[in-house]
Amino acid sequence: MTMTKTFDVGVRSPVSRQAQVLLGRADALLSESIGERDAGDRFLGGYIAALKGAAAVLASLPNSIGSRPRSRNAWVLMAKAAPDLAIWSEYFSSFSATRAAVEAGASSAVGDVDADDFYRHVSRFLNAVEDRLGGQSRFESVDPMAAPLSA
Repeated sequence: MTMTKTFDVGVRSPVSRQAQVLLGRADALLSESIGERDAGDRFLGGYIAALKGAAAVLASLPNSIGSRPRSRNAWVLMAKAAPDLAIWSEYFSSFSATRAAVEAGASSAVGDVDADDFYRHVSRFLNAVEDRLGGQSRFESVDPMAAPLSA
């Protein structure tokens, strides 16, 4: 299946394979993170999934930033290249210090409620990325009536 994106004139253009792969990795990382018992690990998995989502957006765009961007910060690059996602860039950028603290071993940097709330925001962001890429919903292929019920 080839994902496409729609431009204002209604012409659909194929989305790069790299963008598709990155979005798939983001989904997988987010799914893995929810199984973590430690709130810091759940947060970190979600943050990395969000970074992969930002990378998918950047991979889907023509090189409009120039041959060598001044910043390597994914949130800065995404805000410049995809202004419609700038609010997400600001949101995730505000958690950069928390990410650094968790990576440094500060277990109290994120609580359970905050980690779960962050997970929900990452999920919404990845949905926005998917919508922007013009792909089939990540959840359309799941038939809820055919899925086994959990005990």
